[in-house]
Amino acid sequence: MSKLGWKVTALAFALPLGFAARKAVAAGWRAVRHEDPPEHHNDFEAGWGETLVWAAVSGVAIAAAELVAARGAAVVWRSLTGNEPPGHEHEPAEIEA
Repeated sequence: MSKLGWKVTALAFALPLGFAARKAVAAGWRAVRHEDPPEHHNDFEAGWGETLVWAAVSGVAIAAAELVAARGAAVVWRSLTGNEPPGHEHEPAEIEA
């Protein structure tokens, strides 16, 4: 398989996990704060603290979703092809004499 196949595999993991992470963070915010999160950067009604906490929490959630998606896609890629994903092959260790 090619680089395009890897990109399709990675995208198949990234899209649903990113969507789920955004929905989960928003639901958690609503459960804790009992109000909608300040989702738009131009929401000037929200305070600085609230906006910065939202940015930090959603950033961590999206980064975690990206990590899970990349690793999950790599596991599937290896099981389908028997090889490392394109661009992620391991270099053999150099032997020092």
